[in-house]
Amino acid sequence: MLRKLVIGALWAAIVSTSGAYAAATSDSAALPAEFTAKSNYRLDYSDLEAVLRGSVLEMGRSTHQRAPKPTKSTGSNMRLGNPKPSRLEGNRVMLHEYGKQQKDGIAAVRDDLLRVPERLPIEKLSKNEQLAYWLNLHNVIVLSKVSEIYPITMLDNSFNAASDTSLLDDREYEWMGQKISLADIQNHVLKNWADPVVIYGFYLGAVGTPNIRNSAYTGANVHAALKDNAEDFINSVRGTQVWNKTKLRVSTYYEIMAQKFPNFEVDLKAHIRKYAANRLKNRLKTVKRMTVDIDDWHIADLYNGNFGELGGTYAGTVTDGYGNSLKSALPEHVTDLLNDRVTKLSRQHGTVGVEEVSKKKKNDKNR
Repeated sequence: MLRKLVIGALWAAIVSTSGAYAAATSDSAALPAEFTAKSNYRLDYSDLEAVLRGSVLEMGRSTHQRAPKPTKSTGSNMRLGNPKPSRLEGNRVMLHEYGKQQKDGIAAVRDDLLRVPERLPIEKLSKNEQLAYWLNLHNVIVLSKVSEIYPITMLDNSFNAASDTSLLDDREYEWMGQKISLADIQNHVLKNWADPVVIYGFYLGAVGTPNIRNSAYTGANVHAALKDNAEDFINSVRGTQVWNKTKLRVSTYYEIMAQKFPNFEVDLKAHIRKYAANRLKNRLKTVKRMTVDIDDWHIADLYNGNFGELGGTYAGTVTDGYGNSLKSALPEHVTDLLNDRVTKLSRQHGTVGVEEVSKKKKNDKNR
């Protein structure tokens, strides 16, 4: 008989809107690798699901085209937005809406996940259920950490193990009588799941890293969700670029996860071809060399950690799903992002208006 373990109570106070870096180097904690192949247990992530659906704004798939430079602030020569060619890619977390109640709620979800093995030994779960558990635990820890240090624009030092301010190796989370870190979770997953697709399950808060999804991983959906994240990342400017038909540029994220690619260049090229869409796959046929030099550690929020217009005014104009121009009180670097979102989602799913953001805010407040 199927048995579900509910993780915590449903979080009612949902948030109101929808070069190279060193990998972690610490010795891994002793996390169990045993599993039950025909387990009847399932974990219910209702509270985490509420957090993600309430705070993650889907931005649509990349067109694999480099974005133009961001608009300058009105009355200013400064640009508040992310200047990288990948600046319009990747889902966004509405961190500007997080107050104490939301941060406390996320921390409570994190702590509930940490206590799961006190109620149900992890070894009693199937391998897929375990993978979903570790990815969800990792990601809610990151989300909680990023919300604590927000507003911030760059996250490179936060997730570079060589940095004094790295969050990766901090063993501050109690798990079955031992302290564990983000690095411990990453190393455990990388060691015990052979398919490199698992690298796309780690949320690191930055545009140039794999997408945070607006739903939790589960044993039933984890492999399909990881495949979707792999396709999204590989067929994006933040993941791959082909220059002059002969050079493949790839993200430095692959160096962080290099243990999944023992013969790095050969294995990584094969991996990229596996998930490449037809356009990229055809361009790869003429590639002769590879460089690892794409990065974008700008925070994947809506505002890039900047809420105002430097020396100027809020003069942004957004376009709704019907092509109508609407005056906006949002900074121009935000309206640029939202306009691109409307274009991509309208192409992929039909008409989607940017007013959806404010409608979601109103609906969530009324829950």
